[in-house]
Amino acid sequence: MRSQAPKRGICLLPWFISLFSLWLGCGVKESPIPFDLIVPEAVRDLGALVREGRVVLHWSPPRENTDGSDLVDLVGFKVLRGPVEGEECRGCPERLIPIAEVALGSGEGHWIEAGRVFWVDRGLRAGRRYRYRVVAFNRRGHLGQQSNAVEVQWDIPPPPPGAVRAAAGDGTVELMWPPVEGVAGYNLYRGQKEEGFPLNPVNPEPIENTHYRDTGVVNDREYRYTVRSVSRAGESLIEGRDSATISAAPVDLVAPSPPTGLVGFPLPGGVELSWHANPEPDILGYYVYRRRVFEPEFDRLTDEMVRDTVYVDRDVQREEECDYAVTAIDSSRHQNESAFSELVRVRHSIIR
Repeated sequence: MRSQAPKRGICLLPWFISLFSLWLGCGVKESPIPFDLIVPEAVRDLGALVREGRVVLHWSPPRENTDGSDLVDLVGFKVLRGPVEGEECRGCPERLIPIAEVALGSGEGHWIEAGRVFWVDRGLRAGRRYRYRVVAFNRRGHLGQQSNAVEVQWDIPPPPPGAVRAAAGDGTVELMWPPVEGVAGYNLYRGQKEEGFPLNPVNPEPIENTHYRDTGVVNDREYRYTVRSVSRAGESLIEGRDSATISAAPVDLVAPSPPTGLVGFPLPGGVELSWHANPEPDILGYYVYRRRVFEPEFDRLTDEMVRDTVYVDRDVQREEECDYAVTAIDSSRHQNESAFSELVRVRHSIIR
């Protein structure tokens, strides 16, 4: 029996060591969270627009996982869609099914603008109401939480207006088009030359009449316009396709103010004229005019504009008396010219 006692102690020693190690490890490390529980947070700002006879969904990608960690393995989104039942089925569970997968790395079937994802749905039937949600998924294929829901009442898009007319003015473009029967209003789109139209129209709300004055333009720049009809289906606004595109370029037709402070001094080499610079920021230069006292009209002395505010008339005879005036020219495409400054009369009389 004495020979067995040491053996029993040797057999229990590993067990005590393991138990002691387990006790030391308690509270030192947390159990790792299973990968299938680390999933993207829900999209919280899903929205829907009807543009050109299509439903455009848009949303911001989440930045975190549901456990608060950074979302670094986002791959894409699944788009869910289903019918909205009538009042008789209030409280019924949603019947949403995946209809598309938006893979962010592919660049196909979607676009990203200002940090938001845009996706277009075309497969809709008139007279039905649809509900949408999106769900993010990571590279392990684990789905996150569903987004907020948006609903669209769908109908046949209205036809576009007929020929649109445009009249360019100073800092404005006036647009006019024929009415379309039965529509709730119109959306006007403006784009730069050789560029597509933006997602949102110029007008914040549908235009109820058939003309619009666009003041958000810059002179001497060419713009493209199109008009789309808008009908109402329940609470949804259904926008149709583009009208024919028309171009217009507003022009600066306002002349600068006349120069001020014109004075003249006789010098041995001629008559020196000076004046104050015009206050307008788009002044390109000045023209100088002269009329001898016996002449009925003023003649311009310079073919080229004077860029400074000083000019010397060297083509004048001694004791000759002349009237002078100056005009300002702006840098617009039409180079608008101001009215004459106040006249100044100078006798070329040199005292020796």
